[in-house]
Order: sequence, then structure tokens, then C-alpha cells
Amino acid sequence: MLGAVVIATFITMILFIAIENFRRDMTLRHIFIINEKLKDFVSNYLGEIQRFDIFLVKNLREKIKEDFMKEEQIDYLELSMIDSRHLKIAYEVDGTREEVEISTALGKVEITEVKVPEEMEGYE
Repeated sequence: MLGAVVIATFITMILFIAIENFRRDMTLRHIFIINEKLKDFVSNYLGEIQRFDIFLVKNLREKIKEDFMKEEQIDYLELSMIDSRHLKIAYEVDGTREEVEISTALGKVEITEVKVPEEMEGYE
């Protein structure tokens, strides 16, 4: 009887770990897809513009909130301008926070992931 309980507990733990890993992988895949779509969205919105200004950032923020957030099921979004060539976008999907930096150079938009301090703890 005790052996059956131990085996059931062990199987339950393995199933829980497998389900959580699958859920995490799906969330990370969703974030990767959102980053790619966000890059395309910003590229299409900017067109040939090579510099950001306050009004462009305000319009981009409103456009992303109207069109992009509902489509991609983003819970929270924050967009800020670092300088005339860099934007910082932070968003949350399914409890996972992601920060990316969008830069424009030579008419091309590039997106880079910003490491959050919590993620960096394991790499020190």
C-alpha cells in the first residue's frame, strides 16, 4: 500500500514537472513570436523614418495598444523612448515579463532582448 502511494506521488511529480516545462516552453515560444511580429509592426509603422520623436512615440504607443495588444493577448505594455534611435518596450504575457529594445539604424529596425536582473542571477 505504501509503495503504491510512493509510486503515485512520484508519477504525479513527474507529470507536474512535464506540464510546467511544456507551459513555460509555450510561453517562451509565444514571446519569441510576439517579438518578431512587434519588429515587423514597428518597421511597417515607421516606414523610412530613421529617428524617433516624442509625437511619433506617442502615436506608436497608441497604435500598438489599439491593434497589437488585443491580437497578441498582451496583458501589460509600456513603451518609452531612450533616445532618438532607441525605444524600450516592456510587456507581460501570461505572467512573464519581457523587455526589448528597438533601434533604428540606416532605415532598418532591429530588436534586442534586454536581460532582466532576475534572469541574470543564474549566469553570474
